Amino acid sequence: MNIQTITNQRFVLPAGKYVLGDPCYVIQDEDWMPLLNSCDYFNQPIGEVGGFKILAFGTKHGDGCYQDQHGNEFGVDAGLIGLVPAGYRGQTSHGNKLVEFSSQFECWEDDGVLHFGDRIIDTNFEE
Repeated sequence: MNIQTITNQRFVLPAGKYVLGDPCYVIQDEDWMPLLNSCDYFNQPIGEVGGFKILAFGTKHGDGCYQDQHGNEFGVDAGLIGLVPAGYRGQTSHGNKLVEFSSQFECWEDDGVLHFGDRIIDTNFEE
Protein backbone atom coordinates (compact mmCIF):
# COMPACT_ATOMS: atom_id res chain seq x y z
CA MET A 1 0.00 0.00 0.00
CA ASN A 2 1.38 3.37 -0.98
CA ILE A 3 0.45 6.40 1.11
CA GLN A 4 1.16 9.74 -0.53
CA THR A 5 2.12 12.56 1.82
CA ILE A 6 0.66 15.94 0.83
CA THR A 7 1.86 17.76 3.95
CA ASN A 8 3.24 16.49 7.24
CA GLN A 9 -0.35 15.96 8.46
CA ARG A 10 -2.32 15.37 5.22
CA PHE A 11 -2.20 12.09 3.31
CA VAL A 12 -3.72 10.34 0.29
CA LEU A 13 -4.50 6.65 0.66
CA PRO A 14 -5.38 4.21 -2.12
CA ALA A 15 -8.84 2.79 -2.69
CA GLY A 16 -9.62 -0.37 -0.78
CA LYS A 17 -10.98 -1.89 2.40
CA TYR A 18 -9.77 -0.73 5.79
CA VAL A 19 -10.62 -1.19 9.44
CA LEU A 20 -11.44 2.24 10.88
CA GLY A 21 -10.96 2.70 14.63
CA ASP A 22 -8.31 2.34 17.32
CA PRO A 23 -5.53 0.23 15.80
CA CYS A 24 -4.75 -1.30 19.21
CA TYR A 25 -7.89 -3.42 18.82
CA VAL A 26 -6.80 -4.69 15.39
CA ILE A 27 -3.03 -5.14 15.56
CA GLN A 28 -1.82 -8.44 17.00
CA ASP A 29 0.01 -8.20 20.35
CA GLU A 30 3.34 -9.31 18.88
CA ASP A 31 3.10 -6.58 16.22
CA TRP A 32 2.01 -3.71 18.49
CA MET A 33 5.43 -2.55 19.79
CA PRO A 34 7.16 -2.90 16.39
CA LEU A 35 4.35 -0.77 14.90
CA LEU A 36 4.67 1.89 17.60
CA ASN A 37 8.45 1.96 17.21
CA SER A 38 8.14 2.38 13.43
CA CYS A 39 6.30 5.70 13.80
CA ASP A 40 7.52 7.06 17.14
CA TYR A 41 4.28 6.03 18.86
CA PHE A 42 2.26 7.68 16.07
CA ASN A 43 3.91 11.05 16.58
CA GLN A 44 4.46 10.42 12.86
CA PRO A 45 1.01 9.35 11.59
CA ILE A 46 2.22 6.47 9.41
CA GLY A 47 3.59 3.26 10.87
CA GLU A 48 4.43 -0.06 9.29
CA VAL A 49 4.32 -3.66 10.43
CA GLY A 50 4.41 -6.90 8.47
CA GLY A 51 4.47 -5.01 5.18
CA PHE A 52 1.27 -3.09 6.03
CA LYS A 53 1.18 0.67 6.44
CA ILE A 54 -1.12 1.94 9.17
CA LEU A 55 -2.22 5.56 9.46
CA ALA A 56 -3.50 6.90 12.80
CA PHE A 57 -4.04 10.23 14.51
CA GLY A 58 -4.21 10.94 18.21
CA THR A 59 -7.58 11.84 19.68
CA LYS A 60 -7.93 15.25 21.34
CA HIS A 61 -9.09 13.85 24.69
CA GLY A 62 -7.35 10.46 24.76
CA ASP A 63 -9.26 7.28 25.52
CA GLY A 64 -13.02 7.01 25.48
CA CYS A 65 -15.77 6.65 22.91
CA TYR A 66 -16.09 8.89 19.87
CA GLN A 67 -18.69 9.11 17.10
CA ASP A 68 -18.52 9.83 13.41
CA GLN A 69 -21.03 12.11 11.68
CA HIS A 70 -23.37 9.13 11.21
CA GLY A 71 -23.52 8.22 14.91
CA ASN A 72 -21.20 5.18 14.64
CA GLU A 73 -19.26 4.78 17.90
CA PHE A 74 -15.56 3.96 18.10
CA GLY A 75 -14.02 2.75 21.34
CA VAL A 76 -10.53 4.11 21.98
CA ASP A 77 -8.00 2.63 24.40
CA ALA A 78 -4.68 3.81 22.89
CA GLY A 79 -5.68 7.43 22.24
CA LEU A 80 -5.68 6.76 18.49
CA ILE A 81 -8.10 6.43 15.60
CA GLY A 82 -6.86 5.33 12.23
CA LEU A 83 -6.99 2.94 9.31
CA VAL A 84 -5.56 -0.58 9.12
CA PRO A 85 -5.66 -2.28 5.71
CA ALA A 86 -8.25 -5.06 5.75
CA GLY A 87 -5.58 -7.51 4.53
CA TYR A 88 -3.85 -7.36 7.90
CA ARG A 89 -4.71 -10.49 9.90
CA GLY A 90 -6.13 -8.71 12.96
CA GLN A 91 -9.60 -8.55 14.41
CA THR A 92 -12.40 -5.99 14.28
CA SER A 93 -13.75 -5.17 17.74
CA HIS A 94 -14.66 -2.36 20.14
CA GLY A 95 -16.65 -0.48 17.53
CA ASN A 96 -14.02 -0.61 14.80
CA LYS A 97 -15.72 -0.61 11.41
CA LEU A 98 -14.82 -2.22 8.12
CA VAL A 99 -15.00 0.57 5.52
CA GLU A 100 -14.38 0.57 1.80
CA PHE A 101 -13.25 3.44 -0.40
CA SER A 102 -13.83 3.08 -4.15
CA SER A 103 -11.17 5.61 -5.08
CA GLN A 104 -8.14 7.22 -3.45
CA PHE A 105 -9.03 9.48 -0.53
CA GLU A 106 -7.48 12.06 1.78
CA CYS A 107 -6.94 11.80 5.53
CA TRP A 108 -6.00 14.59 7.91
CA GLU A 109 -6.37 15.82 11.47
CA ASP A 110 -7.53 19.34 12.33
CA ASP A 111 -7.49 20.18 16.06
CA GLY A 112 -8.97 16.84 17.08
CA VAL A 113 -11.34 16.52 14.13
CA LEU A 114 -10.20 13.43 12.23
CA HIS A 115 -10.97 13.06 8.53
CA PHE A 116 -10.78 9.70 6.75
CA GLY A 117 -12.18 10.34 3.30
CA ASP A 118 -15.88 11.07 3.81
CA ARG A 119 -15.78 9.85 7.44
CA ILE A 120 -15.38 12.56 10.09
CA ILE A 121 -14.77 11.79 13.76
CA ASP A 122 -14.78 14.80 16.10
CA THR A 123 -12.63 14.05 19.14
CA ASN A 124 -12.59 17.70 20.25
CA PHE A 125 -16.20 17.96 21.36
CA GLU A 126 -17.38 19.96 24.32
CA GLU A 127 -19.06 17.91 27.05
